[in-house]
Amino acid sequence: MLQKEPLHPLSVAVEKATGRRPHITTCLRWATRGVAGIRLETSILGGRRLTSEEAVRRFMNRVTEAKELSRSSQPTPFSVVTPRAAKRAAEQLARVISPSNNKPQLS
Repeated sequence: MLQKEPLHPLSVAVEKATGRRPHITTCLRWATRGVAGIRLETSILGGRRLTSEEAVRRFMNRVTEAKELSRSSQPTPFSVVTPRAAKRAAEQLARVISPSNNKPQLS
């Protein structure tokens, strides 16, 4: 897809497409490892990675779609229980149902 698009150095193309200039290692990560299984299209010329504004926009759209799909397919947890909270709840439950509380009272 990059064959007919004007190419720019990686950080320049990202800045032109987004109006922001993330750190170069962020741009390189998008090109090499990717995000959510999607990599930024790049070409290498003379040891420099090049890409186009259009490729950056395609990358952003694909990442957004992938993240939205993954969010909609995962159930939303009701709450997050920390180990400390779980321990405290278990202790409270143990006090409530302990054998000393369940003894039948003789009148």
